[in-house]
Amino acid sequence: MDRFNKFSDGARKVLTLAQDEAQRFQHNYIGTEHLLLALVREEDGVAAHVLIGLGVELGKVRTAVVFIIGRGDRPTRGEVGLTPRAKRVIELAIDESRRLGHNYIGTEHLLLGLVREGEGVAAGVLESMGVNLDKVRNEVIRVLTERPAPARVPDVPVAHPFEETDDSRLDRVVAIGQVATHPGVSLELIALEIRLAGCLLHWKAGFDGQPLRVDPELTVRDDLGTRYEARPLSWSRGGRDARGQITIVPAPPADAALLSLEFRLFAAPLESGPGETFVGTVVRLRD
Repeated sequence: MDRFNKFSDGARKVLTLAQDEAQRFQHNYIGTEHLLLALVREEDGVAAHVLIGLGVELGKVRTAVVFIIGRGDRPTRGEVGLTPRAKRVIELAIDESRRLGHNYIGTEHLLLGLVREGEGVAAGVLESMGVNLDKVRNEVIRVLTERPAPARVPDVPVAHPFEETDDSRLDRVVAIGQVATHPGVSLELIALEIRLAGCLLHWKAGFDGQPLRVDPELTVRDDLGTRYEARPLSWSRGGRDARGQITIVPAPPADAALLSLEFRLFAAPLESGPGETFVGTVVRLRD
């Protein structure tokens, strides 16, 4: 299953905020503790509503993280990857969404995955604050039964390109958040999912008008001159929004340090006329 196609905007934001928290503490990884901090910071999410209601405050969590694991001794550079426990939280969040019959992954599912994992630093932080993990789970379920369901993310019946082999294992997720605009179009590169078999780029776009055609195009380069093939896997459009994924093969070589992504989206017709929107970014693969 494509792990991020059904992530809500809030859940994607949590991944970006988690990376920010890791860099704040000068940690060279994203652990469960950084996910917990990000869930509290994403104040519009169900997870933050539950955690704050249970007395979990951002400052207190940061203090507990410093007490338990401390700060790094030097600033981190570039992107940082998920720890095995943090990857497990994401897997459990997907399972929690499936169990609840939801077709999206929200902050509430990430919180359910976090407490279900139960062995990471985040669980220790919560317990040190007197917050029982079972109570967190029960409170999430209670809130979900009382609140209207979030807007549905359109289903895209596409098999994950890396699902069938051992090389499907997720190595890390790089939160990008790079945005570009063109008259009538906004375009964002959301995240890069790095696997042993290749990569998956997640993007989304918004339109002032309603385009009749959307053609994504991606050029990939690295600092070693590797030849990459980028193929649009799928995209779905709902009114004035579109989101999709692009596969990148092969996976970057182990000694590659930088991956350059140049993404162009051709959309026509728009209220302002047909146009091209470009956004580029460089992903640091290693320090």
